[in-house]
Amino acid sequence: MKVAGVSLVVIGAVLVGGCASRPEPQEVVVTAQGMTYAPALIEVTAGTPVDLTLVNQDALEHDLSVLEIPVESLSEANPMSLEHQMEMGEVAMEPVLHVAAEAGATNQLRFTPTSPGRYEFYCTVPGHKEAGMLGSLVVNAP
Repeated sequence: MKVAGVSLVVIGAVLVGGCASRPEPQEVVVTAQGMTYAPALIEVTAGTPVDLTLVNQDALEHDLSVLEIPVESLSEANPMSLEHQMEMGEVAMEPVLHVAAEAGATNQLRFTPTSPGRYEFYCTVPGHKEAGMLGSLVVNAP
């Protein structure tokens, strides 16, 4: 009986320890307005989930896309409009991260970056990147 009691204590400690090791998501809010992102520089930590919220305060649809970035997990954002999907067809390569928001709307994406580095993000709506709608996502080592 003593062995069973000790086993339960060890199992309980492992379960509690396992739960404690999961980091809380990093909350990042990016506002799109006037062909700019605020902030245009985002810093996150590798291995920690990121809840990225795109707030579109413009009268035009915008998105935030990262063409290439190593990620461990990715939740899909709310579906994009048919018009935006057609515009995305002009992008040479499908972005790894993509969150779009209709005019005056908000959308969210959760991902976990795995490798430190600097990654460009931009709006894939034709002409928006060229008008200056871009920024940098810096993934720092844990």
